[in-house]
Amino acid sequence: MATAYETLGLSPDATRAELERAYRERRAAYDPARVAAIDPEFAALATQRQSELELAYRSLRPALTMPPRLEPEQERRRDRELLIAMLALALLAALVPLFLNVAKPERTAVPEGADIAALTAKPAPPFTLETVDGRTVSLSDYKGQVVMVNIWATWCPPCVRETPRLVRVYEEFKDQGFVLLGVNTTYQDKQEAVTTFVRDQKISYPVLLDTDGAVGTVYGGRLMPTSYLIDRDGKIVVTKVGEVDEAQLREQIAALLQGKTP
Repeated sequence: MATAYETLGLSPDATRAELERAYRERRAAYDPARVAAIDPEFAALATQRQSELELAYRSLRPALTMPPRLEPEQERRRDRELLIAMLALALLAALVPLFLNVAKPERTAVPEGADIAALTAKPAPPFTLETVDGRTVSLSDYKGQVVMVNIWATWCPPCVRETPRLVRVYEEFKDQGFVLLGVNTTYQDKQEAVTTFVRDQKISYPVLLDTDGAVGTVYGGRLMPTSYLIDRDGKIVVTKVGEVDEAQLREQIAALLQGKTP
Protein backbone atom coordinates (compact mmCIF):
# COMPACT_ATOMS: atom_id res chain seq x y z
CA MET A 1 0.00 0.00 0.00
CA ALA A 2 1.44 3.37 -1.04
CA THR A 3 2.18 5.98 1.59
CA ALA A 4 0.75 9.50 1.43
CA TYR A 5 4.11 10.80 0.23
CA GLU A 6 4.23 8.17 -2.53
CA THR A 7 0.65 8.89 -3.57
CA LEU A 8 1.53 12.56 -4.10
CA GLY A 9 4.99 11.82 -5.44
CA LEU A 10 6.76 13.65 -2.64
CA SER A 11 9.90 12.97 -0.62
CA PRO A 12 9.66 12.78 3.20
CA ASP A 13 11.36 16.19 3.53
CA ALA A 14 8.92 17.94 1.20
CA THR A 15 7.86 21.49 2.03
CA ARG A 16 4.37 22.93 2.35
CA ALA A 17 4.73 24.62 -1.03
CA GLU A 18 5.76 21.36 -2.68
CA LEU A 19 2.76 19.60 -1.14
CA GLU A 20 0.33 22.18 -2.47
CA ARG A 21 1.88 22.11 -5.93
CA ALA A 22 1.88 18.27 -6.17
CA TYR A 23 -1.72 18.11 -4.98
CA ARG A 24 -2.93 20.61 -7.59
CA GLU A 25 -1.01 18.98 -10.43
CA ARG A 26 -2.15 15.42 -9.62
CA ARG A 27 -5.78 16.41 -9.16
CA ALA A 28 -5.68 18.06 -12.54
CA ALA A 29 -4.11 14.94 -14.08
CA TYR A 30 -6.88 12.73 -12.66
CA ASP A 31 -9.80 14.97 -13.59
CA PRO A 32 -12.75 12.59 -14.31
CA ALA A 33 -14.22 15.03 -16.82
CA ARG A 34 -11.24 14.55 -19.11
CA VAL A 35 -11.78 10.79 -19.53
CA ALA A 36 -15.53 10.45 -19.05
CA ALA A 37 -16.18 10.76 -22.77
CA ILE A 38 -13.57 8.10 -23.52
CA ASP A 39 -14.55 5.42 -21.05
CA PRO A 40 -16.81 5.58 -17.97
CA GLU A 41 -14.52 3.11 -16.22
CA PHE A 42 -11.59 5.53 -16.63
CA ALA A 43 -13.75 8.26 -15.11
CA ALA A 44 -14.52 6.02 -12.13
CA LEU A 45 -10.83 5.23 -11.66
CA ALA A 46 -9.99 8.94 -11.91
CA THR A 47 -12.58 9.74 -9.25
CA GLN A 48 -11.14 7.05 -6.99
CA ARG A 49 -7.65 8.38 -7.59
CA GLN A 50 -8.73 11.90 -6.67
CA SER A 51 -10.18 10.55 -3.43
CA GLU A 52 -6.83 8.93 -2.65
CA LEU A 53 -5.04 12.20 -3.43
CA GLU A 54 -7.45 14.11 -1.18
CA LEU A 55 -6.86 11.66 1.67
CA ALA A 56 -3.07 11.84 1.25
CA TYR A 57 -3.16 15.64 1.08
CA ARG A 58 -5.26 15.95 4.25
CA SER A 59 -2.98 13.56 6.15
CA LEU A 60 0.19 15.45 5.21
CA ARG A 61 -1.00 19.06 5.41
CA PRO A 62 -1.11 19.41 9.24
CA ALA A 63 2.39 17.97 9.64
CA LEU A 64 3.88 20.28 7.02
CA THR A 65 2.30 23.40 8.57
CA MET A 66 3.78 22.75 12.03
CA PRO A 67 7.16 24.30 12.97
CA PRO A 68 10.04 21.95 12.24
CA ARG A 69 11.18 19.88 15.21
CA LEU A 70 14.54 20.89 16.57
CA GLU A 71 17.38 18.59 17.38
CA PRO A 72 17.79 17.89 21.14
CA GLU A 73 20.79 20.22 21.45
CA GLN A 74 18.95 22.97 19.57
CA GLU A 75 15.95 22.57 21.86
CA ARG A 76 18.16 22.84 24.95
CA ARG A 77 19.82 25.98 23.55
CA ARG A 78 16.42 27.47 22.75
CA ASP A 79 15.20 26.72 26.28
CA ARG A 80 18.31 28.33 27.80
CA GLU A 81 17.85 31.46 25.69
CA LEU A 82 14.18 31.65 26.66
CA LEU A 83 15.06 31.30 30.35
CA ILE A 84 17.69 34.05 30.13
CA ALA A 85 15.21 36.35 28.37
CA MET A 86 12.60 35.73 31.05
CA LEU A 87 15.10 36.42 33.84
CA ALA A 88 16.16 39.65 32.13
CA LEU A 89 12.55 40.79 31.88
CA ALA A 90 11.95 39.92 35.53
CA LEU A 91 15.01 41.92 36.57
CA LEU A 92 13.90 44.88 34.49
CA ALA A 93 10.44 44.74 36.04
CA ALA A 94 12.00 44.75 39.50
CA LEU A 95 14.19 47.76 38.68
CA VAL A 96 11.43 49.93 37.21
CA PRO A 97 10.07 51.03 40.61
CA LEU A 98 13.60 51.89 41.69
CA PHE A 99 14.16 54.05 38.59
CA LEU A 100 10.85 55.79 39.19
CA ASN A 101 11.63 56.43 42.84
CA VAL A 102 15.00 58.05 42.11
CA ALA A 103 13.19 61.23 41.11
CA LYS A 104 11.06 61.31 44.26
CA PRO A 105 12.12 63.64 47.05
CA GLU A 106 11.97 60.82 49.59
CA ARG A 107 14.77 59.01 47.76
CA THR A 108 17.15 61.98 47.78
CA ALA A 109 18.15 61.65 51.41
CA VAL A 110 16.80 60.86 54.86
CA PRO A 111 15.22 63.79 56.70
CA GLU A 112 16.15 64.50 60.27
CA GLY A 113 12.65 65.10 61.63
CA ALA A 114 13.78 65.92 65.16
CA ASP A 115 16.21 68.59 63.95
CA ILE A 116 13.58 70.21 61.75
CA ALA A 117 10.90 70.11 64.43
CA ALA A 118 13.28 71.74 66.91
CA LEU A 119 13.51 74.81 64.66
CA THR A 120 9.78 75.36 64.25
CA ALA A 121 8.47 78.55 65.85
CA LYS A 122 11.99 79.51 66.88
CA PRO A 123 14.30 82.20 65.50
CA ALA A 124 15.90 81.15 62.23
CA PRO A 125 19.62 80.46 62.69
CA PRO A 126 21.67 83.33 61.24
CA PHE A 127 24.11 82.79 58.40
CA THR A 128 26.28 84.69 55.98
CA LEU A 129 27.19 83.25 52.58
CA GLU A 130 28.58 84.35 49.25
CA THR A 131 26.32 84.42 46.22
CA VAL A 132 27.12 83.01 42.77
CA ASP A 133 27.86 86.53 41.57
CA GLY A 134 30.35 87.22 44.38
CA ARG A 135 28.19 89.25 46.76
CA THR A 136 28.01 88.57 50.49
CA VAL A 137 24.53 88.04 51.86
CA SER A 138 23.38 87.57 55.45
CA LEU A 139 19.97 86.45 56.63
CA SER A 140 19.94 89.50 58.88
CA ASP A 141 19.97 91.71 55.76
CA TYR A 142 16.27 90.89 55.35
CA LYS A 143 15.09 91.61 58.88
CA GLY A 144 11.41 92.55 58.91
CA GLN A 145 10.67 90.74 55.64
CA VAL A 146 9.14 87.36 54.92
CA VAL A 147 12.00 85.08 53.92
CA MET A 148 12.08 81.68 52.31
CA VAL A 149 15.28 79.64 52.62
CA ASN A 150 15.41 76.86 50.04
CA ILE A 151 18.21 74.27 50.43
CA TRP A 152 18.92 72.54 47.13
CA ALA A 153 21.48 71.01 44.72
CA THR A 154 21.80 70.82 40.94
CA TRP A 155 21.95 67.00 41.00
CA CYS A 156 18.68 66.73 42.91
CA PRO A 157 15.79 66.01 40.44
CA PRO A 158 12.99 67.40 42.65
CA CYS A 159 15.09 70.52 43.25
CA VAL A 160 15.36 71.02 39.51
CA ARG A 161 11.65 70.42 39.00
CA GLU A 162 10.53 72.95 41.60
CA THR A 163 12.89 75.76 40.50
CA PRO A 164 10.52 77.30 37.92
CA ARG A 165 7.79 77.41 40.59
CA LEU A 166 10.11 79.24 42.97
CA VAL A 167 11.04 81.76 40.29
CA ARG A 168 7.37 82.49 39.57
CA VAL A 169 6.50 82.86 43.25
CA TYR A 170 9.48 85.13 43.90
CA GLU A 171 8.61 87.37 40.95
CA GLU A 172 5.05 87.64 42.23
CA PHE A 173 5.89 88.67 45.80
CA LYS A 174 9.36 90.23 45.65
CA ASP A 175 8.00 93.80 45.69
CA GLN A 176 5.71 93.09 48.66
CA GLY A 177 8.36 92.39 51.31
CA PHE A 178 9.26 88.83 50.36
CA VAL A 179 12.69 87.42 49.58
CA LEU A 180 13.76 83.94 48.56
CA LEU A 181 17.27 82.70 49.31
CA GLY A 182 18.35 79.61 47.40
CA VAL A 183 21.07 77.95 49.48
CA ASN A 184 22.99 75.55 47.27
CA THR A 185 24.82 72.69 49.03
CA THR A 186 28.01 73.51 47.18
CA TYR A 187 30.06 71.25 49.45
CA GLN A 188 28.49 68.32 47.61
CA ASP A 189 27.84 70.07 44.32
CA LYS A 190 29.96 71.88 41.72
CA GLN A 191 30.06 75.65 41.66
CA GLU A 192 30.39 75.69 37.87
CA ALA A 193 27.22 73.60 37.61
CA VAL A 194 25.44 75.99 39.97
CA THR A 195 26.43 79.04 37.93
CA THR A 196 25.29 77.40 34.71
CA PHE A 197 22.01 76.28 36.27
CA VAL A 198 21.23 79.74 37.61
CA ARG A 199 21.85 81.22 34.17
CA ASP A 200 19.91 78.62 32.22
CA GLN A 201 16.92 78.67 34.60
CA LYS A 202 16.94 82.49 34.72
CA ILE A 203 16.84 82.45 38.51
CA SER A 204 16.22 85.97 39.71
CA TYR A 205 16.40 85.43 43.47
CA PRO A 206 19.76 85.31 45.33
CA VAL A 207 21.53 81.94 45.13
CA LEU A 208 24.00 81.37 47.97
CA LEU A 209 26.88 78.91 48.11
CA ASP A 210 27.07 76.71 51.22
CA THR A 211 30.63 75.51 50.58
CA ASP A 212 31.20 73.79 53.92
CA GLY A 213 27.70 72.56 54.76
CA ALA A 214 27.35 74.90 57.73
CA VAL A 215 23.87 76.14 56.85
CA GLY A 216 22.56 72.71 55.93
CA THR A 217 23.83 71.37 59.23
CA VAL A 218 22.39 74.06 61.46
CA TYR A 219 19.02 73.98 59.68
CA GLY A 220 18.82 70.20 59.99
CA GLY A 221 17.85 69.65 56.35
CA ARG A 222 19.12 66.24 55.26
CA LEU A 223 16.56 65.89 52.50
CA MET A 224 16.58 68.04 49.41
CA PRO A 225 14.86 70.19 48.63
CA THR A 226 13.92 71.52 52.05
CA SER A 227 12.35 74.95 52.39
CA TYR A 228 11.78 77.17 55.45
CA LEU A 229 9.37 80.09 55.61
CA ILE A 230 10.46 82.77 58.08
CA ASP A 231 8.00 85.40 59.26
CA ARG A 232 8.68 89.10 59.74
CA ASP A 233 9.80 88.43 63.32
CA GLY A 234 12.53 86.11 62.10
CA LYS A 235 10.89 82.86 63.24
CA ILE A 236 10.56 79.72 61.17
CA VAL A 237 6.84 79.09 60.84
CA VAL A 238 6.67 76.59 57.96
CA THR A 239 9.05 73.80 57.02
CA LYS A 240 8.52 71.97 53.74
CA VAL A 241 10.44 68.78 53.05
CA GLY A 242 10.41 67.90 49.36
CA GLU A 243 9.01 69.83 46.41
CA VAL A 244 6.81 72.82 47.17
CA ASP A 245 3.22 73.05 46.04
CA GLU A 246 3.07 76.34 44.17
CA ALA A 247 -0.53 77.22 45.05
CA GLN A 248 -0.04 76.37 48.72
CA LEU A 249 3.20 78.34 48.85
CA ARG A 250 1.45 81.41 47.45
CA GLU A 251 -1.23 81.19 50.13
CA GLN A 252 1.36 80.82 52.90
CA ILE A 253 3.44 83.78 51.71
CA ALA A 254 0.36 85.96 51.26
CA ALA A 255 -0.75 85.15 54.81
CA LEU A 256 2.67 85.94 56.28
CA LEU A 257 2.87 89.23 54.40
CA GLN A 258 -0.44 90.17 56.00
CA GLY A 259 0.87 89.20 59.45
CA LYS A 260 -1.30 86.10 59.62
CA THR A 261 -0.34 82.55 60.53
CA PRO A 262 -0.28 80.37 57.40
